[in-house]
Amino acid sequence: MFKEKLIIFFRRTSEAVPACLFAMVQGNLVIITWAHWVIALRTGAAAGFVMVVMSYVEPKTWLHNKYTTGALTGIATALSDYFVHPAGFTGEAIATGFAAAILCVLYSFVVKN
Repeated sequence: MFKEKLIIFFRRTSEAVPACLFAMVQGNLVIITWAHWVIALRTGAAAGFVMVVMSYVEPKTWLHNKYTTGALTGIATALSDYFVHPAGFTGEAIATGFAAAILCVLYSFVVKN
């Protein structure tokens, strides 16, 4: 069970971090700094933690559905991004959540349990 929760945490974190980095710099990857990385890692860890907590609620119905997991990951990432740091532009948290949801669904096609 612990291994499953770690997998959930690291997979969702690995989807939220690049989404947050990309949204923070608005696509200009040249200007990424260590401060951006720290904020993205905090956002990703928060989203991963939220998803682990959510996995205790009803893991069998949504955990194995790639689209539901993608939507929940997007929502968790958007909320985490909104609370971790103030937005650089209007809608940054929504853009981050949307990008994380897309990465989650794409990741599910590449990685099979």
